[in-house]
Amino acid sequence: MQKAIVGFFLLLVVSFAWGQEKIKIGYIDLQRAISESEAGKRAKDNFQSEVKRVESDLLKEKQEIERIKGEIDKKGALLREEERSNLESEFQRRYMGYQRTMRDSQEVLRQRESDLTARILKDLQSVVAEVGKSEKFTLILERSQMLYSDQAIDITSRVLDIYNGRTGGKATAGKAPQGK
Repeated sequence: MQKAIVGFFLLLVVSFAWGQEKIKIGYIDLQRAISESEAGKRAKDNFQSEVKRVESDLLKEKQEIERIKGEIDKKGALLREEERSNLESEFQRRYMGYQRTMRDSQEVLRQRESDLTARILKDLQSVVAEVGKSEKFTLILERSQMLYSDQAIDITSRVLDIYNGRTGGKATAGKAPQGK
């Protein structure tokens, strides 16, 4: 479907540009631009430290749940019915909380990663538009939408140089919020 849209768009541009003197086409590899930009590197580092913090918190809770389970397994037969029931209830409550926290943390991390990428992408798109206007490109495509292209029309490095020179990544990378 996307290839058909790109093909239709190319036909439309080519037919429109036919009357013009020169067609200039370029492309950018946005994934590469995001990962190689200073903002992208900082965002990735911040995100990884947030992931490690969340994993550490989850590991502590998992170890506590395993300790309770071990206590039930070892001492269960020796405990009074009420103590055993309380211990099993505690185990169930903590296990359910652990699963809920794990799901919530995964969703928060996915959203955080998406937000960081979206901010960098928005800034990169404005740089691409500026390069397109200043260098008189007829069309600039995203690399993932193409099956083949000549490396000579890759503008990713130019966009990265401008973007890193302008922001140094400071405006978009941000710090990971200290949640939960």
